[in-house]
Amino acid sequence: MERRSQDSPVLPTPELTAHAKLLLHQLDDDGARFVLWDRGGTAKPMELSEELFDILRRILIDLSQNRAVQVVPHDTELTTVQAAEFLQVSRPFVIKLIEQGKLPCRLVGTHRRIKFADLVSYQTAMAEQSKTAREEMTRDAERLGWGY
Repeated sequence: MERRSQDSPVLPTPELTAHAKLLLHQLDDDGARFVLWDRGGTAKPMELSEELFDILRRILIDLSQNRAVQVVPHDTELTTVQAAEFLQVSRPFVIKLIEQGKLPCRLVGTHRRIKFADLVSYQTAMAEQSKTAREEMTRDAERLGWGY
């Protein structure tokens, strides 16, 4: 089996998607129980922690739905291009967020590096703001009798 770079995403193939579906089905049927085989061929039952089970399940769900997957350590630093791709915005928008102090970064020479953890925090905060705004709009619409 060919080794991939840890930094590159896993792109689903038909075989990988089918294998992910099979493993996901097994996870859903058997929960967090797995049998691992040591190098001597001996089976060793293993129970996954809830956290590891959730991570593995999320990866398998994405792969089974033919979506690319990439695991990124929390302390990873990204370029502004990578940050823009993650947030699904333009690079100039990311630069603007940095200049406005909404997204911290550090300079490496003249290049900006943004911590992945900071991107996740920003994304979470924006999702929460959006949710709050939608709820407020719904309350206003109901108060004004604009319900459906």
